[in-house]
Amino acid sequence: MKKHFDYIVVGGGISGCVLSYTLMKYGASVIMYDMPKENKSSAVAAGLWNPIVLKRMKKVWKADEMIDELHAVYPDMEEWTSSNFFDPVSIRRVFHNAGEQNTWMELCDSPAFSPYLEGCISPLPKGVIGAFESGRMKGTGRLNVSAFMEAVHEALRKENGFREERFEWDAVFRDTEGIDYKDVRAHAVISCEGAQMALKEHALDQDGFSPVKGEVIRVKLDKPLENECIHQKHFMLSEGKQEVTVGATYAWDGFNDGPTLAKKEELEAHVDKVWNGTHNTLYHLSGVRPATKDRRPMVGPHALEHTWVFGGMGSRAVLMAPYLAKVLVEHFMYGTDLLAECLPSRFS
Repeated sequence: MKKHFDYIVVGGGISGCVLSYTLMKYGASVIMYDMPKENKSSAVAAGLWNPIVLKRMKKVWKADEMIDELHAVYPDMEEWTSSNFFDPVSIRRVFHNAGEQNTWMELCDSPAFSPYLEGCISPLPKGVIGAFESGRMKGTGRLNVSAFMEAVHEALRKENGFREERFEWDAVFRDTEGIDYKDVRAHAVISCEGAQMALKEHALDQDGFSPVKGEVIRVKLDKPLENECIHQKHFMLSEGKQEVTVGATYAWDGFNDGPTLAKKEELEAHVDKVWNGTHNTLYHLSGVRPATKDRRPMVGPHALEHTWVFGGMGSRAVLMAPYLAKVLVEHFMYGTDLLAECLPSRFS
């Protein structure tokens, strides 16, 4: 006998968890398929959200809409799961020269940037090295991604909406009304497989991805860092107990090689440069960002009937997923427009 759900969500990382919650909030029933131990993106993510590209001091695409939805969705998900994983944390941009200081102060006078930038130049925290002080951002923070995913998976389990097994795309059968998958009947299936899609591993086939490998290290410092994130090329994120996460690197190959000595040494050299004290590395991780060729996410129908794609958010899934989930779910429920620049068909 078939078990009926409105939607099958494939992938239980950041995007799949947010989308599943949003579907349920709008009254749809959901079953998620995920193999948490095979997660190559969200499980390694630092979980930072930030509406400004700090290297170039440009706003992220649709940043205002995304920030508004983020601050509504994650606290609601904490309440739904009876868990804590949403942590507002200040991000501090360390300046490399006087010109960057001047640019910061000019942007603080702009209505587009003033909600996100403190309008002053600030001294650096104790232990951080830098000749030109810093500026702090407003409304930023981090999602404890592992705790978030575990909480959502457990909440879905309680409603018989989570299966820890690999989804087999060749076992999907489509008809005019929806799909059959083993013992499940649904209106549609949505791929949120992220890195697996980008790497074409056991996933829905979709063109347009340009995966990026990233590596981070966890470091023990000789003294505490204030509870914030320090950005100077790489980020140094306080984790408490005198520990920080440092990252992230970029590479466009070696996706299956795991953490590499060269990148570990690059990150340790960064800490040597910016920290006035001693440190030792506790562990070293790598992951794959499911970025796209044009750096826009993929949200919309796949070429296969009753099949949808929700992903391609690169390193900004925490920021983007709540807003993009609302766009997709309101399209399902009310027929509102999708975002033309995000349609997967643009890579056909």
